[in-house]
Amino acid sequence: MTETTSAGQETGAGDTPVDDRKAWATTGLGFFGALAMTSCCILPLVLVSFGVTGVFIAQLGVLYQYRWITFALSAAFIGYGFYKAYRPTPAKACADGTCARPMNRTLMRSLLWLATAIVAVAMIFPYLAPYVLSY
Repeated sequence: MTETTSAGQETGAGDTPVDDRKAWATTGLGFFGALAMTSCCILPLVLVSFGVTGVFIAQLGVLYQYRWITFALSAAFIGYGFYKAYRPTPAKACADGTCARPMNRTLMRSLLWLATAIVAVAMIFPYLAPYVLSY
């Protein structure tokens, strides 16, 4: 199934600007999900390191019980973001020399890999914290 854009170009199904916005939205949600994973363990340590103090920092430890929920949501968003960022562009979309997908895939891929690294660190941090913080 092909669609015609306002410029008269045919694009393959799933290559509309709306799909590009969905891909960026998914990437953003995956990245913010990764940051949410740090809210119970890593974020308080970073805030104290930068001199931010307050009672609210101690309250962030309560979010530890939701770690697996935020992990599942982050993994789902990051996985879908990787699917959107790494799937090949259909040949019909680039038949006339211009691709119908103008999004910056390099930036999207970089953000997804950064979010994946943040999630990995947030998942192993509780197990490594006793060794790291004992020095």
